[in-house]
Amino acid sequence: MSNVVKSAFILFVATMISKVLGFFRDLVIGYVYGAGIVSDSYFAALNIMTIAFVSLLCVAIQSTYMPIYTSVESKEGKNKALKFTGNVINIIIIVSIFISIVGWFYTELIVKFFAAGFKGERLAITVQLTKIILFSVGIVCITYVLKSYLEIHDYFLITGLMPIPYNLSIIIAVLLSGKYGINMLAYGTVFAFFVQMIFLIPFCYKKKFKYKFNFSIKDKYIKQMGLAILPILVGASANQINSLVDKNLASTLPIGALSSLGYGYKLNIFVTGLFIATITSVIYPLFSKLGNSNNIKKLKMTLCSSINFVTLITMPISIGAFILAEPIVRILFEKGKFDASATIATSHVLAYYAIGMVATGFREVLVRVFYSLKDTKTPMKNSILCVAFNIIFNLILIKYLKAPGLALGSSISAILAAIFLMFNLRKKIGKLNGMSILLTIIKTFIAGIVMAIAVLFIFNRLNVINELLAFVVSVSIGAIVYGVLVLVLRVDSTDYIIDMLKSKLANR
Repeated sequence: MSNVVKSAFILFVATMISKVLGFFRDLVIGYVYGAGIVSDSYFAALNIMTIAFVSLLCVAIQSTYMPIYTSVESKEGKNKALKFTGNVINIIIIVSIFISIVGWFYTELIVKFFAAGFKGERLAITVQLTKIILFSVGIVCITYVLKSYLEIHDYFLITGLMPIPYNLSIIIAVLLSGKYGINMLAYGTVFAFFVQMIFLIPFCYKKKFKYKFNFSIKDKYIKQMGLAILPILVGASANQINSLVDKNLASTLPIGALSSLGYGYKLNIFVTGLFIATITSVIYPLFSKLGNSNNIKKLKMTLCSSINFVTLITMPISIGAFILAEPIVRILFEKGKFDASATIATSHVLAYYAIGMVATGFREVLVRVFYSLKDTKTPMKNSILCVAFNIIFNLILIKYLKAPGLALGSSISAILAAIFLMFNLRKKIGKLNGMSILLTIIKTFIAGIVMAIAVLFIFNRLNVINELLAFVVSVSIGAIVYGVLVLVLRVDSTDYIIDMLKSKLANR
């Protein structure tokens, strides 16, 4: 357990550093371009790369490569595993070249699929940027193979830090684009992906990685990987497809709506990427071991602890983001061309995304449990259900709330998807200690509401002096109030923290 905690802490710190720099990158984009045609076009072009390749194909490659590599190495040795890796890389290169060529000729069709409402100048600029960015497909996929190799060898710090060279390159490209033209945004993005890959290579070689030339699509491990990728692609696609649906519909709204939705979404995934992804990345191997050994009793206990911990962490952030959405956005983004109207629009998006934060955490944990039980069909069905709900609610809510309605639709679909997964897991393995989970939700919600009252009381009184000061002080006091209340209410997830603190004090 100590190794799991250590790995989680290392990954959390690395991810925090990367996320902070990522926010600074978005601040620079907002400062230079605000929420207008260029930012809409660039976010749409980057969105095509992110959804179609990084968040789907690359994640599927990583999820299938890791267990197969481990199996090959244990059965046939390191050299055979490296030969398999070389084969994967070579196939990626061939496929990515084909994708880039096809994408070059059909760029406008691709852009219209991802941003159906783009016309005129917005469409032209997006096509122009996308043509260039698509040439980084192979680079990104290879990067994720190298990332997987490092994580197999417990190099979580390096993989957590790999967004740093990427974000720095994007920041430089944004600043240079003012002088050298908007194409610099696309060239800078391709270069950023390349630098990210180069960043990992020395550490891979430090862990005995050697590129071995091999190309065979008939290799049994390649076939195994190919068959495994499809269900994982579908099972892991809910967030990405929902994001695509949101942004596609947002492209039909007035100029700036897509950018506001994008900024709000980035603030939302900061939480899921920093806290939820860190927890699930580290706990997944433990779920897998328990699933393989068929230790269902321990699996249920671990699941309950994981969900309660996710609730404990995300509940106050969800409530805090909802009540302080406007000052959060104003403090972070309102500079340069990012004006007050952009702040209001983005804050509404963030507030509605915040409603689904806890449910998103539940879903991510539950999906890992199904995978550990070798059940990929249920997450696939969940993805389809989640997308269907998202489309339905989006089409309804966009009429009344515009871009914020898309965020609310995503939150509602995340809640329903989490309920669906919980129900089906209970059918599969029996009772899930639901009373503990329900009590944790109720107790953390009560603590969160009291925290919110304290935060608003302090913020409103200090805001007349200075908004940043008011925000920092109110959030700090709110965190203390929440922490005290969850201890008083004896939330299940706090037991481990209390025991750890007692142990530390006893050792002094």
